[in-house]
Amino acid sequence: MADPTSSRKLEHINISLNKDVQFKATNQFENVLLFPKKSKRTAQPEADISTLFLGKKTGAPIFISAMTGGHEKTFQINKNLAEAADEFNIPMGLGSQRAMIEHSNLAYTYDVKKYYDIILLGNIGIAQLANYRPSQIERMLDDVRADALCVHTNPAQEIAQPEGNLGFKNAFANLKSLAEVIDYKVIVKEVGNGISKEVAEKIGRTKVYGIDTGGAGGTNWIAIELFRNSSHDMDFIKEWGIPTAQSLIEIKSVFKRFVTATGGIRTGSDVVKAIALGADSCGIAMPMLKANKNGSKGIKQHLAKLIEEIKYEMALLNCASIDDLKSLKFAINDPLSNILKQRNINMHYSR
Repeated sequence: MADPTSSRKLEHINISLNKDVQFKATNQFENVLLFPKKSKRTAQPEADISTLFLGKKTGAPIFISAMTGGHEKTFQINKNLAEAADEFNIPMGLGSQRAMIEHSNLAYTYDVKKYYDIILLGNIGIAQLANYRPSQIERMLDDVRADALCVHTNPAQEIAQPEGNLGFKNAFANLKSLAEVIDYKVIVKEVGNGISKEVAEKIGRTKVYGIDTGGAGGTNWIAIELFRNSSHDMDFIKEWGIPTAQSLIEIKSVFKRFVTATGGIRTGSDVVKAIALGADSCGIAMPMLKANKNGSKGIKQHLAKLIEEIKYEMALLNCASIDDLKSLKFAINDPLSNILKQRNINMHYSR
């Protein structure tokens, strides 16, 4: 009989590729306006888009966000993603590694650093911290030679998931404790519903290294779970979440450490706006999964196009570097502007 955790990995991939699982609401980056620098720094798309990620230099302010692993059919996907990440010198995130803790024979589906020397982000769910000792999680990360750990928080997905784990009672205390004892940088990651100012403030009082917005406006994990169990009437929360642009601004207004933006990042414009708002890098998942239809070649083609778009956007904004982007003036249109005002968000935060 197939293991439920492993089988669910493959179901998620198949549903993502064959069903409409995108948020109907947007990530709100269309309401972010950037104003070009006064002096012309580059007349052509020759900008230096290199940046730092976990203190290491990368080729672009993007990374391949967490997707999969834990089923034999996911190994080739992860290997293709890693090959592309290696070519462009960008980081890559793994899907939840719970499956390899439960079944060590599945560890190879995550072990892409055996083939490519890339910055690799491990992954475990915050609800699972109650079940595994820090030493088990460290061993999990050691086994794949990870550079950091993403702890994903996904209460909305778990509510919609037929076999969801709703054991979040002591989740924050477990996260706080793990960040204090584990020998890896810890990044808190939402999976499509965003993180608020209040949560970011609380995370800021721990030793957590960074936050990944994981905002609404991209892949909808509630929709994915409802496709797995259509009899589960949870449509009333299907569009629930904080849009990525709003979540990023809320986090940056109170959290002064490492911040990445994911959730509906699809174009060079999305990336440039997120970086200008203060993100250190932007994660892309679904477009990479779809590009994998043509293997590593398809993923590389998609990344090359995205990087070209970023450079053209930066040229139009007279920006020659990532630092230039982070010094741009910006404005926020309604309805996002009105929401941020009601939330008393400080828009003069450090970028």
